[in-house]
Amino acid sequence: MSTFLDSSKRPPLPTDPARAGQNAATRSNTTILTADCEFKGALAFSGELQLHGRVEGTIESEGGTLTVGEEAMVKAEVKVNDVLIYGKVQGNIYATGRVEVRGKAEVYGDIHSNRLAMDDGVVFVGRSNALSGKNQPSSDFSKMFTRLGATKPAAAAKAD
Repeated sequence: MSTFLDSSKRPPLPTDPARAGQNAATRSNTTILTADCEFKGALAFSGELQLHGRVEGTIESEGGTLTVGEEAMVKAEVKVNDVLIYGKVQGNIYATGRVEVRGKAEVYGDIHSNRLAMDDGVVFVGRSNALSGKNQPSSDFSKMFTRLGATKPAAAAKAD
């Protein structure tokens, strides 16, 4: 009864002449969820994902890039390699690569990444934490006030 099971009734798939000579390893792997799309649940992807609709749940990818479009609204915990945000995100973001918050973006949640870039005018309500890794600089400020540290014991000795 269903026309989806009968391959003779399915319309032919469009072919992209620019990709006809490429093998699967060299093709771009981009998934696009359009503005009229709503998704609720666990979303996993590889390659690149462009969100322009509404997503609620979790978004995960081991090496992928997530782009949150200007009209997109995301309420999710995000665990990906790179994130470019132009829309609204509510939830914590874990990025092994970089996080870029651009344009009129709004982020409500903590960002965990080694690299973070934000444009003027974005809204960010949360904390930014560096992931532990080789690129993290040392945060030893103990030697910053050498003169103050040296005079403190002498002053304390005179008070006794």
